[in-house]
Amino acid sequence: MEEPFRIQIGEPNMDGDERNLYKVVTATLAMVKERVKAELQAQYSGDKQGHAECPVETSPPESTTGCVLVLPKGVDAGVAGSWISGTLAFLLKEVGKETLLDALHNRSDQRVVEASALLDHTWQRLNTGHWKSVPQTWRLVFTWGTITLVALLLHRLQAALHAGDTSPSVAAVASVVRACDRGLLMGAAVGRSPLHFAAATLNPFARTGPSSAPVEAEEAPITQEDAASVTRPLASASCPALDRFLLKHMEGALPVKLLGVAQQWPALQRWGLPYFRRVAGARIVPVEVGARYTDSDWYQRLMTLDEYFTAYVTERSEEERLTGYLAQHHLLDQIPELMEDILVPDYCHLGDHPPRINAWVGPRGTVSPLHHDPDHNILVQVVGYKYVRLYTEDQSHLLYAHPDPLLSNTSQADVEGPVEAWPLLQQARYQDLVLGPGEALYIPPRCWHYVRSLSTSFSVSFWWA
Repeated sequence: MEEPFRIQIGEPNMDGDERNLYKVVTATLAMVKERVKAELQAQYSGDKQGHAECPVETSPPESTTGCVLVLPKGVDAGVAGSWISGTLAFLLKEVGKETLLDALHNRSDQRVVEASALLDHTWQRLNTGHWKSVPQTWRLVFTWGTITLVALLLHRLQAALHAGDTSPSVAAVASVVRACDRGLLMGAAVGRSPLHFAAATLNPFARTGPSSAPVEAEEAPITQEDAASVTRPLASASCPALDRFLLKHMEGALPVKLLGVAQQWPALQRWGLPYFRRVAGARIVPVEVGARYTDSDWYQRLMTLDEYFTAYVTERSEEERLTGYLAQHHLLDQIPELMEDILVPDYCHLGDHPPRINAWVGPRGTVSPLHHDPDHNILVQVVGYKYVRLYTEDQSHLLYAHPDPLLSNTSQADVEGPVEAWPLLQQARYQDLVLGPGEALYIPPRCWHYVRSLSTSFSVSFWWA
């Protein structure tokens, strides 16, 4: 095994935060480089086929005739094409061998341009047509292209710090974290991805500053702010046995409020705005802007968690601000540190596939319109309160399903709106409840449900089939 990356020139003269950042950047860069070298070594050893490795000494190869491009596992050169394959192979090899001395001589700058061009082209491929029809190769190219860009940006930042230029440090670190999150959000998962480690370790250095909201306001206990009238309470059960849950609720398509299933979660004590800011404030997340996803002015935007909390949660003006909702996002996959704060309920393993875990974070007043999903769902409330109303599948004919095929699982009706606007809805049978911290709700497949946040709210959902 090769020796880990070592700095070959004198140590820099710096103090305090700059020295700490330099150490973190150096350690992170070493980890990224070792992962790249391990991948290339594994693929080259297993796929020589009697050919020599392609020479990629000074530029991406224009022809691969008679040689083997060393590409990461799963990347199909026939799908990606010669330019993408050659450029990716070249950049990965460069990352594996580049030193701090190269970066000090500005060698990384051209490589950053090449990696950015590769990612721009791949981004277009990822956003052409339906997401599920995009070949896996393109998602893998985006992941590994991001890894090369992150390594090159770290080289550049390391060189700047070594040279005593600390003025762009926060912005430079933030650009690395932003690149990591783009790769995690749009790329394919790879084993031992260095993007998780890089984003987590650099997050404290990438935050642009504390929230302007009073600290005591964000640390204050969250209470129910909005009223909710529960008229037909849903039955509850305290940790039902697995066989009973399977037969009565899953096979019987019977929703139930679950008590005690999340009482051991560390998240119940940890989660809140200060904790999320500290652990992941500089991380990029997709935010839904608008009252409901069925509205014509609804859209999504990428922003840091710090920006999201400030703009839409803690300093939100009721008259001037639109609703911003971090909804149905695999936040715990993107930020594995948060996954350590929860335990997957045993009921979620009663299907044929592992559960898919999504987070829901938002201010009071966020609404999920009346809709149904194809899978089993357990929604766990961690912070704050939500009002939920449920209609079983046999009430579908009264619920004004949307005529658009893409929204056919969503109702046009405003559940808590004027009763005269939706007369059939008033005839439908339903059950409702308020979900508080530590409580969970089982929602069967095709069971219609409407959700409104009564306070700042953090929830986790588990979907399985």
